[in-house]
Amino acid sequence: MTHAGAFSGYGHLVIVDHGGGAVSLYGHLASPAVIKGDRVAAGSRVGLSGRNPGGNPALYFELRVDGKPVDPLQWLRRQP
Repeated sequence: MTHAGAFSGYGHLVIVDHGGGAVSLYGHLASPAVIKGDRVAAGSRVGLSGRNPGGNPALYFELRVDGKPVDPLQWLRRQP
């Protein structure tokens, strides 16, 4: 885990380092369930969804590889 806390524009933000240059970002959390430095296992809760700056229920999710955003579908498909 590389970040867990307030981040301008994203409210509470958690950034998970998956190794190999891949990170996932979870923003607009009502409260993070982890702290910086925690190890996060697959399926673990990183926080509870919250609200965006407009007050609407929201969860920001992004995957990045080598600092560039990527389409998460390739990562989220079930493997046979």
